[in-house]
Amino acid sequence: MPVAQERLTPAAAEAWARELYIKVDRKDAAAFAAAFVEDGWLRFGNNEPITGRAAIESAITGFFTVMASLRHEFTRITLHDQLLFLEASVTYVRQDKGVVTVPAMTVFQLAGDGARGVAERCNIYVDLAPLFAG
Repeated sequence: MPVAQERLTPAAAEAWARELYIKVDRKDAAAFAAAFVEDGWLRFGNNEPITGRAAIESAITGFFTVMASLRHEFTRITLHDQLLFLEASVTYVRQDKGVVTVPAMTVFQLAGDGARGVAERCNIYVDLAPLFAG
């Protein structure tokens, strides 16, 4: 008899996302990358996709140098099968101390049965033009 696969519950998915983004808001690129399978895939905005945990960590480390700080405020977290949708307002403090808040949507495709809270893929939809505007 086949064993039923355990699925991540909506409450557990929300807890996973909130814990992950506490680390992101601390600018912990290694913790963000660790949320992916080894050959994970990330597309941030309109940039080319990044493949592999090490490449994701390197890219996010570079991105974090652009701002003094950032903060995610979730407006909705939705789990559907193995897709986790995170709607948020993201506030960036630029190096010049300017503050910019933009809407963002992140979609994680969770790996395997989804119970582990590990991502295979992630698409981050955000317009960062205000962050880079002088």
